[in-house]
Amino acid sequence: MWRTKRKEDGVLSGALLFDGYSTWVTRAASQTQLPTDGMTVEAWVAPRAFEWGDEGKPSAVVNQQDKAARRGFSLGVGRHGAWQFGIGTGDAWYETAVPQAAALAAGKWAHIAAVFAPSEGTISLYLNGEQVARTAIPTTARLAKADVPLLIGRHNQPAIINGTFAVNMFNGQIDEVKVHTDALTAESVRAGHEQDMQTFAGGSIPEARMAMDRSRYDGDRYRPGYHFSAPNHWMNEPHAPIQVNGKYHLFYQHNSHGPYWHNIGWGHAVSEDLVHWRDLPVALAPTAGSVAPDGVWSGDATLDENGVPVLLFTAGNDSQRPNQATGLARPADPGDPDLVEWKMHPTLVTSQTADLDVGPGRKVRFGDFRDQDVWKEGDTWFQLVGSGVQTTSGQSVGGTALLYTSKNLTDWTYSGPLMVGDVAAYPRTGQVWELPAFLPIGKDDQGRQRRALLVNPSFPVGPAEYSSKYVYYWVGTWDAQARRWTPDTTEPKLLDYGDHFTGPSGTVDDKERSLVFSIAQDRRTERAHYDAGWAHNAGLPVQLSMRPDGDLGVGPVEEVSRLHVGEPLLDINEPTSVADANARLADIKGDMLHIKLTLERGSADTFGLDVLRSPGDEERTRLFYDAPAGQLGVDRTRSGDNSSVDANLGIQKGPLTLSNGELSLDVFLDRSMIEAYANAHKSITTRAYPFRQDSLGLRLFGDGSVVKSMTIWKMGNPTD
Repeated sequence: MWRTKRKEDGVLSGALLFDGYSTWVTRAASQTQLPTDGMTVEAWVAPRAFEWGDEGKPSAVVNQQDKAARRGFSLGVGRHGAWQFGIGTGDAWYETAVPQAAALAAGKWAHIAAVFAPSEGTISLYLNGEQVARTAIPTTARLAKADVPLLIGRHNQPAIINGTFAVNMFNGQIDEVKVHTDALTAESVRAGHEQDMQTFAGGSIPEARMAMDRSRYDGDRYRPGYHFSAPNHWMNEPHAPIQVNGKYHLFYQHNSHGPYWHNIGWGHAVSEDLVHWRDLPVALAPTAGSVAPDGVWSGDATLDENGVPVLLFTAGNDSQRPNQATGLARPADPGDPDLVEWKMHPTLVTSQTADLDVGPGRKVRFGDFRDQDVWKEGDTWFQLVGSGVQTTSGQSVGGTALLYTSKNLTDWTYSGPLMVGDVAAYPRTGQVWELPAFLPIGKDDQGRQRRALLVNPSFPVGPAEYSSKYVYYWVGTWDAQARRWTPDTTEPKLLDYGDHFTGPSGTVDDKERSLVFSIAQDRRTERAHYDAGWAHNAGLPVQLSMRPDGDLGVGPVEEVSRLHVGEPLLDINEPTSVADANARLADIKGDMLHIKLTLERGSADTFGLDVLRSPGDEERTRLFYDAPAGQLGVDRTRSGDNSSVDANLGIQKGPLTLSNGELSLDVFLDRSMIEAYANAHKSITTRAYPFRQDSLGLRLFGDGSVVKSMTIWKMGNPTD
């Protein structure tokens, strides 16, 4: 991934971008000649982000090392940008690192140099021509060459994540790598740096241009085209949605080093219409000396007393127990319409204690305390934090959302559990609740505020088969003054009948709509993630409503129509038989479509729509309604499971009542992604990974049913 050459960039014109997991440069050991009695290693580097530092190893810039055998050398970047150099003599490994004050800055070019000078008894490190570290070594020290390749951007002995991903790799740009066969003097290092500086326009270090090009994924038949995804690599929950001055801001869990969960910070995108998104730089990242040195995990956003947005996030600090607490961040420039830069508050604002009162005979699950949901009513802010409840003897009771209140966003008072689940009665609701979302859906005929509580079940003690598949909800009344939530029933309901809708996060926009964002788990193998270079994507934003029967309604936001490309591919607007409709569908192919369909049951017992169908029906995903059972479902037994972690995709379904004998579907096909919203009440989010290239057809089924209407649009791209 060579950067475009520009004269103003001087010696850094045409630098190489390393993606953090799959790109590196290698030269065989037999082709590498190294001196033993002195050497200098230098490079210009612009790290995009910093790794966690697995096994205490740095992200290698250039190395040819076997540290276990105490042989070779390594120049690399450690946690939070503190870089280091090591050299092996066969009987010892000598290493020196810069102080944090000389750490590299993410997104900025810097010139680093390491000088091994045994004749002087030193290893010296230089940043932009100036010495920043110096360590004494024996004058008898001599480099012992390691019989391994010389690598740029990849560690010779990396830690392995999930059995697949080599970490301790450099993420960002590197240029002008030089290995000198002698120990340069301080004057020579400085002079070389100044010589490079003279090649830059105006004598200033150029900007590091490191945005990942989404086009590198062009041709990937499984990567969704119009659902929001990270510009590269890993994402999980989109969260903290907030509307500021007419713009929607969305954040998401992101690993910029590769398509695996690790090194998590907050990605950031902005939109004016909820469907067209523009990528912005990472908003928050693990930072030395902050409340979140080890991870910036999911949270929420709100407006402070001055109308300025504030982020509340789960601050990861592995030196503390629990390693999860609530941190706060504010925009560095509230007047910036994109709110690009954020600064963390210097102290935590809520922390979990083991003695929280969660009811008699019970205790909080200490160590699980994450995923804030924040809103304001009157002059009071409310904060929910996901956790769990146990008996005092340690048996799981269920998940919980812990309620806190504040008058100023930094000083919070614990109020107690908003609600506690029952994992024994409802095993799929989990021992811990993550991503609680508590959103208004209207007022009842008595004027009481109705809300929906959505939770993402977590299973720290298993079983794993239920993990990352479901969102459960309860609907009830909320009395803010009394801090009392009264669900209509303790029985949970599934929001989505597929097993790919998880991680809800919500906001109320200026149209007074309660909007929910989700992560659509792709459930692919780690090898598939490695090969593809990305993992997961967001679901479409959906709007919650209160149905006449008091239950929760869900449907896509109206803005999805802005993704339509051209005139409809098909428009049936009068009652038509299934056979006649299929004749008109025969020539329509696609995997980026919006299908709006109303079917009348008629005499059919089972009816619906096949999508991603091959001409001979060898592959297809079936959206169906089972009238005798009163259930909406998806049959994926023929969907194709190429790259799926699940060998048997199976059938998923749940209860749904027809409306006057009719099933109305909003179906969104987006390559491997399938979303269906039924009767504005329930949804199915699922995935398909067809093997066949011709699995692009549509077909209705259900003799005896009637097509009341059907419109199909081609869909366009959501990112600028």
